[in-house]
Amino acid sequence: MTRSLEPMLDFFLREKGELVHINSVKQLALIRDATDTIQMTDEKIIRAATPLHTGDIVDYRYERYLITSQVDPNEQSCRGRMKKCNQRLALNRDGQVKWFDAVVEARTFSTETGKVISMPDGNIMVTVQDNADTRGIRLSQRFYMTHQPFKIVGMDRTMNGIIQLSCTLDSINTAYDDVENNIADRWKYEIAHTYALHIHQGTIAHVPLNETIQLNVTATDNGNEIANPAITYISSDPNVISVDQEGRVMGIALGQVSITVKLTYHPTILSTIEMRVVETGTHIYSIAITGIPILKTGQSSSYVSHIYDHGTEVFNQSVEWSLRNQDGSTPIMGSITASTGNSVTVKAGSSSGADNKALVLTATLVSDPSITIEKTISLKNLF
Repeated sequence: MTRSLEPMLDFFLREKGELVHINSVKQLALIRDATDTIQMTDEKIIRAATPLHTGDIVDYRYERYLITSQVDPNEQSCRGRMKKCNQRLALNRDGQVKWFDAVVEARTFSTETGKVISMPDGNIMVTVQDNADTRGIRLSQRFYMTHQPFKIVGMDRTMNGIIQLSCTLDSINTAYDDVENNIADRWKYEIAHTYALHIHQGTIAHVPLNETIQLNVTATDNGNEIANPAITYISSDPNVISVDQEGRVMGIALGQVSITVKLTYHPTILSTIEMRVVETGTHIYSIAITGIPILKTGQSSSYVSHIYDHGTEVFNQSVEWSLRNQDGSTPIMGSITASTGNSVTVKAGSSSGADNKALVLTATLVSDPSITIEKTISLKNLF
């Protein structure tokens, strides 16, 4: 469109204009593909009767664009060049995570020579709108893009309305970075969740034919028990054993199946138990141990064994206790300091070298030593 056509702008907007949102305000604009050599990203030329500014956000055909050029104003219109925001990046400042629409390029354009400049491998140029949030971006700040970490090594604020960031590949910080969700340093300020499921009947249990038993399941987060967790139960063969969503198991036919227990909203966290349907009239015992899964240096805690017959807890049986290091080493990094009935007190040793190691507490049924259960107790330094 030439300047001689400026008086006809209203007509062209009515007849050829498209609805866009400029900084969330709906209006008509003329959009066409850019035709010069700058083709590194999806680039458009926008023309509107209302003022345009470098850094304006344009929502066009379900895509978001950023006006990255200086705006050419005429008497009746403004014209600018806009690039599609091809990434949405999370920048974390002291625990405050903000997401930004950004134009990310591995090549840029030289205004001096009019040629495309290839950037070194591992380097990118990120362009964002200049606003109150982006003004807080600082050098050496890290972010993720497609699960790869980058660090800001340079900033250019010379063009009003946008900020250009020179960035280079960085190293993954496995302790702090949420790589899956592309958030750098997330766990530096937030608590990382470590979920676990424990079936108290162990890895194998029995259910009498045509009878029902209750599975006893505990869910933990960072070692702390979750109250009323949402749990999904699945039987590998409902014709042999059925299970409802309360964990009630019923023996339908003689045989063996696997029961899988999952955290409903974290389905990768699961545990499995083999269950056999048996004839009624015989004792089939199993043991479960309850107690905290982590002991700090010098700390003591009580553990209780629960004995089941066909999945129903009984109180006429007893266990013997033993303790060992999980890695089989000696001396044992803890001790049994008291044992009363089916409860026992375990004390962690005082050695700082036990940090991140574990004890294994074993309960053995007195009336049938072939029936045992183990509980792993992680050891941590006090400070």
